[in-house]
Amino acid sequence: MNYQEFKDLVFAEAKAKGLTEYELYYEQSASTEVGAFGGEINAFSGSDDAGACLRCVCGGHIGYASTSLFTEEEAVSLVERAMENAYSMEKEEPVLFCPGGLTYGETSPKPVNDVSTAKMIELTLDMLKCMSEADEKVSPSSQVSAVVQENTTCLDNSNGVHLKESFRMAAFIPQIIVTDGAETSDAYKIELGSLDEIDLKELAQTVAKKALDKMGAGVPDSGKYPLVLSHEAMSSMLGVFSAAFSAENAQNGMSLMKDKEGTKVAADCVTVMDDPFYKDSFKQSAFDGEGTPTRTKAVIENGVLKTLLHSMATAAKAGVESTGNAARGVNSPIMVRPSNFFIQPGTDTPEELYAKAGDGVLVTSVGGLHAGADFITGDFSLQSSGFMIRGGKKAEPVKSFTIAGNFYQMLNQITALGNDLELGLSGLGAPSVLVSEIMVAGK
Repeated sequence: MNYQEFKDLVFAEAKAKGLTEYELYYEQSASTEVGAFGGEINAFSGSDDAGACLRCVCGGHIGYASTSLFTEEEAVSLVERAMENAYSMEKEEPVLFCPGGLTYGETSPKPVNDVSTAKMIELTLDMLKCMSEADEKVSPSSQVSAVVQENTTCLDNSNGVHLKESFRMAAFIPQIIVTDGAETSDAYKIELGSLDEIDLKELAQTVAKKALDKMGAGVPDSGKYPLVLSHEAMSSMLGVFSAAFSAENAQNGMSLMKDKEGTKVAADCVTVMDDPFYKDSFKQSAFDGEGTPTRTKAVIENGVLKTLLHSMATAAKAGVESTGNAARGVNSPIMVRPSNFFIQPGTDTPEELYAKAGDGVLVTSVGGLHAGADFITGDFSLQSSGFMIRGGKKAEPVKSFTIAGNFYQMLNQITALGNDLELGLSGLGAPSVLVSEIMVAGK
């Protein structure tokens, strides 16, 4: 039984039980992943999962029930379980279901070609061969993964809301190890796009060079330096601290952004966007997890906090409109999450940022983010690696040092932005940034 048939049965049963407010949320996800190592395919997996969650108002409370089974008997059981759940609830929750008749934007995500499993395997082996040929120092221990994922989301409710959208993503993830016998280094890259259109040779050479450039790394002297964070490193940090812009976290006392709308929280050059329609994204969405229309908005504009991200519940509590940032899963509660969330790029190339830094440190990777970064306070202390910047030029590689500071203070210390914005698999991204000064703990 397909979703639409199941939905009709659930709605008919809900009406028969006397329910007047209810909502059915559906997710279907199919993925294929291929891995190659040592000249052959060493991993293969595929999945195709679907599930639905019913919310209903019963006895003045909201009840929930979910299922991954789509039969006539389960449609009846789903309604009964949701009603039973509502009767067992003691906590009062506002009744917030998306109204009908709203206008939704049009999505146009970047297309991804459909490739057969056989072609996917062939391309993965070709990618591995290109990696081995990229440089004589590339180790046979290098490996590559290829993944294709397709998602479909539907939301229907008793207010006449009927929504559906789908997207497809694909990526190669080469992990290259290089060695000269005495030293080993590694690098990886997540390359999004149609697998049959990615330049495998160029990708292999790019990742091999990243690994080779890291060889011979020393430890920098401790001190305060001008800092360039590469787009990868800044994206990683933004991913952790994006939680601070959730109105849910702010209302629960877990964000320093609470009550900061309209005030300056970053340097003038910093604009942070939440854009569900971002043109270069493979994942766009016209509605959120509650069916609210999404919209493009500046969260920070020229350094000023314009809005936090809201669901219907947090918006009602704050007396504002939802920003369309409710997120959910079939078996998880509604939360507040960004869509495509990124720092607006500037005009400087990375090389121009190095020139502006003069003598400083370029950080290309940060580790220990979940243990070493606290989005509530903004404090961070992160193991890092990268390069020295000398005389405005990228110089020798460095590793095993720590950068420490406060993310929210750092936002005010950004003096220039790169033009190299990239969004990752999660829809988070940032360009390279130049920070006026940061503490580096090395030797």
